[in-house]
Amino acid sequence: MINTDKKIFLIINLSFLGDVLLTNALCQNIKKNYPDSKIVFCVNKTFYEAAKYQACVDDVICMDKRGKHSGILGLIRFALNCPYRNKIDTAFIIYANDRGIILSKLLGCKNRISGSKNITQYLLTDNFFDFEDFKNMQDINASFIKSLTGTKAEILPIKYNPLNEKDIFIEKLAYLYKDKEIVALCATSKNKEKDMPPETGAQIVEKLTNEGKTVFYVGAGKEARIFADNMKKFGCVNFVDLTNVTTINRLARILKLCNGLISVDTGTMHLACALGVPVACIFYKTDTIERWAPRDFLYKSVLIDRDYGAQYICERFNDLVSKV
Repeated sequence: MINTDKKIFLIINLSFLGDVLLTNALCQNIKKNYPDSKIVFCVNKTFYEAAKYQACVDDVICMDKRGKHSGILGLIRFALNCPYRNKIDTAFIIYANDRGIILSKLLGCKNRISGSKNITQYLLTDNFFDFEDFKNMQDINASFIKSLTGTKAEILPIKYNPLNEKDIFIEKLAYLYKDKEIVALCATSKNKEKDMPPETGAQIVEKLTNEGKTVFYVGAGKEARIFADNMKKFGCVNFVDLTNVTTINRLARILKLCNGLISVDTGTMHLACALGVPVACIFYKTDTIERWAPRDFLYKSVLIDRDYGAQYICERFNDLVSKV
């Protein structure tokens, strides 16, 4: 039974891992301004764990946007079966896509806040938030709170608290490498332009191995698998290949075993930041830095803004970790 005495806020973000995590800045600002409220996060089902274990999130509802909830009939089906229908005080529609806008209307949200404006949003949104003064996506998400409070959002680091359930896989890793200095490497993303050259990855593994460190290679999907195979073609075999063996929660726990992460611009980079794990953030596509790079005053991070090569990457990473 849902307690209707407290305000219920709905965040609709149907994008990917990093996008979902960066919305945590808004979740924390909601709780600071409305400490007795309930925050419900609506995500695509693939990223349930990315929302579930964020700080300040109370419940998660999942949409199968490419399956049973696709199209307008799927949205209607989802809304009719949602336990929060007609109980939500305010919905924040991140990225203001039409699916999220229509869903907020179908759910009977009393107040609907979105960003950019098109005809669907003009017809179905109560409150537009103009974020043109903000450049970084974390700031954009957090600043949605101003539409309710009239005051600026507090700039806070995103936080993720993985569920420490029994996991034999994690326990085995922790036991086998308990006396090792572990570095995680994430080299691929959803965008080929942002990916690390396999030769650079192989050189990073070789350099870190020569320093006595153990490298955990993490990644998901076809491109991550190909990258690992390509590193091996360069003669690089001295890494623990964890491709496609992790859920988001398990990935978080793996990262917490590590002394730090070397990562291209992808969701794993933001997950490490949310865990407080030091991360060297490599942006091969530099026009995305302003929007997506973690700020070093919030996180244990260092920005590498071009292809400087393995030697430089390892030096910057080691310098970062030595200061933590």
